[in-house]
Amino acid sequence: MASTIQDKLMQSIPRAVVHLRAQKNGNRLGLIFGAGIGVDLGYPNWDELVQRISDHKEVGAAKVWNKLRSEGAGGRAVTRSLASVTQMLFSEFRKRKIKERRITRSLTFVQEQRIKTDWLRLIHSQLYERLLDRSVRVEKLKSHPYLEAFRRIIKKSPLTVTYNFDDSLELMLAEARSEDEEDTERGFERIDSPDAQFKRDQGVIYHPNGCITAIFSDGTSRDVVFADASFQDQLLSAATGKFVHLSNHLFRNTCLLIGLSLEDSTLQSLLRQNAVQNPGNVHYAVHFLKDDCELDAEAQSAIFTANFESFGIITLFLRNAEIKALAGLIEMSAQTFERDFGKYDPKFVYYLIGSVGAGKSTAAGNFRNLINYDEWIDERDPNLAKPEAEVDDDEAIERMNAYITEQFRKKNFALHSCAEGIHLVDRAPLDPLTFQTPEKRAARAATLLAEVTDRNSRTIVKGHIIQLTAPVADLKIRNSLKHKYWPSKEFERLIGAIDEVYGSIDRSIVCTSGRSAAAVAKELARIIFLDPYQPVDLQNELAIQARGAAHE
Repeated sequence: MASTIQDKLMQSIPRAVVHLRAQKNGNRLGLIFGAGIGVDLGYPNWDELVQRISDHKEVGAAKVWNKLRSEGAGGRAVTRSLASVTQMLFSEFRKRKIKERRITRSLTFVQEQRIKTDWLRLIHSQLYERLLDRSVRVEKLKSHPYLEAFRRIIKKSPLTVTYNFDDSLELMLAEARSEDEEDTERGFERIDSPDAQFKRDQGVIYHPNGCITAIFSDGTSRDVVFADASFQDQLLSAATGKFVHLSNHLFRNTCLLIGLSLEDSTLQSLLRQNAVQNPGNVHYAVHFLKDDCELDAEAQSAIFTANFESFGIITLFLRNAEIKALAGLIEMSAQTFERDFGKYDPKFVYYLIGSVGAGKSTAAGNFRNLINYDEWIDERDPNLAKPEAEVDDDEAIERMNAYITEQFRKKNFALHSCAEGIHLVDRAPLDPLTFQTPEKRAARAATLLAEVTDRNSRTIVKGHIIQLTAPVADLKIRNSLKHKYWPSKEFERLIGAIDEVYGSIDRSIVCTSGRSAAAVAKELARIIFLDPYQPVDLQNELAIQARGAAHE
């Protein structure tokens, strides 16, 4: 039975829900977790962890911490990032260890590494201070407000990223093993190297900042990204392409970020690269709201806009119960989802229209994260490369028209076969009319109406129309790149015909002139993911054309 919270999510963020569901079903959904999930698991937040380390007797830097974070100098705090403070704490720790061991010469590699190991053991002691008992950590996982709801998604996902040092996700997967799995595998694969090879195709947990395991000797990373120097090294590595796994993961999949503040400089860099190079591939980030707090609409709008413009991220403002409900919606079977939430019409269809050369296929190619329908399903009829006026064989024209009709019939059938998701269709069923002279449009519309609907056995799927426009000079250049050389008058005729056929039909219009493919994709992303969805009854529009009553 559907929960009230899930109903509210289907009313408030339906496109996000069906998009994430489709990506999960296509094995293209990735989860990225940050420190926000750790508080309810009993781990200290970063502030608290650094405070504990500064107070520890092996560091003895409480005074340094206070000067930098509270007392300041002359009553004024010295503002430094936590990473900078941590770098100072490590420097203090290192000096103490060198003094304790009476090392007077330059450190050998092994001596330096031993100090790093001691440092990681210190972090481990503070990180797991009250969580060394496995049963305690298991109970914390079970009682977490939402993490358990993502367990099956994590188990089946090709890669889950966590910016936390702890091994909670690994423990959750280990606890979720079947009896057969318990005899043969750990239930997960942990990696901390940006260029590691994977053994598994599911249940891979990646720690970009390193991992400190509960049992220190059971896979703790050689080093962790915890201080300023290591953060800067990581950022340089990201800039030089070292983080190929994470970069490809963001480029190829749709990710849901949970418990992250987007302050990690390396993640920012990778997200920005994706937003610039692959603007049609949006990601989602949960902005956590406490149950007793409200965030006013103006603040939400500012956060939403900044995240979308900078990183191509759609922000979801959710509380704990809503995050759990979202996980349930993503994981839900198609049958259950249709039964409980079909009433919300969870299918969003967008038709791309425009002149030959307007950029429809290029634009659609930037949205392979959606359910995508190419212009032609079957091998293209060679006559389609020429204006119809240049095809002087009546039989060839008849075959070409039959071919085009069949393509729309197949795409409409495919659309009917899917009850949910975001669909992007190259060309709309009215498009064939734009290639006809006005006196032939009614007959062509009648044929399309009969054939695309399989003689009224199914309707033509409604959809939001997006029209791409460009001046004739641009169209001629773009077509020449595809080895097509149409005369200017044919482009002018086609542009005029599109205006006649679509007339006053509601549609979003995007001018592609002077815009790069990435800029066009960014504008389309705004329409598809952010603008109100305004579907057009294309079957009714074809019926109007069939009666010879074109739009004025």
